[in-house]
Amino acid sequence: MNLHIKDFPEDLHREVKIQAAVEGISIKELVIRAVRDYLKKQKKR
Repeated sequence: MNLHIKDFPEDLHREVKIQAAVEGISIKELVIRAVRDYLKKQKKR
């Protein structure tokens, strides 16, 4: 499955790209991790 996000803020994309590089992972993996963490927190509510 492919996910495309239109009008994603350029500054946020740049920060995500940098953070992924710092952690040695792909942008895809960083986003998946962030979404999973967010969903786990929501379930605990």
